[in-house]
Amino acid sequence: YRFVAGRRDGRYEYVRGRIVQQMTGGSKGHGLVARRITRLIEDQLDPIQWTVLPDRGVETDTTVRYPEAVVEPADEPINSLSTKRAVLIVEVLSPSTTATDLDVKPGEYMSLASLDAYIVASQVEPACLVWARGTDGLFPAEPSELRGHEAMIDFQGRAFTLRLPLAEIYRGIG
Repeated sequence: YRFVAGRRDGRYEYVRGRIVQQMTGGSKGHGLVARRITRLIEDQLDPIQWTVLPDRGVETDTTVRYPEAVVEPADEPINSLSTKRAVLIVEVLSPSTTATDLDVKPGEYMSLASLDAYIVASQVEPACLVWARGTDGLFPAEPSELRGHEAMIDFQGRAFTLRLPLAEIYRGIG
């Protein structure tokens, strides 16, 4: 993990005892969608209670991943390199990460007791998949699928509510 955290020459994740290099950079669409979602979330949350960060390390039992956006309690130590207390995680799909983002990461992220939602967003069209913890405390087996500029992610977590309009996230995209 220290190797991953200390690297400045690329992007790495720690996966089940192995260091895995990830693609750096990304398309303009990827960057726009990630930045817009992060901004929308940040604009709706109290910064005294919540921190919204891009590329923040998220620790599970066997991995350290770096999603596009992470919401965590603001009282996380300022010098921490990652969090085990993510409340909301957002990934933006890339051709090279689609299988991992949709098949592997949901199980990893949903193992976090703190997590209320995992959102996976397309970078090329207004489409998102949302796994949100239900009132019974469980995640659904299948995510909710939202499509089109008129769709809205209405998220009611245990600690806050968010409204993320796909029209704003995907303005000029798809």
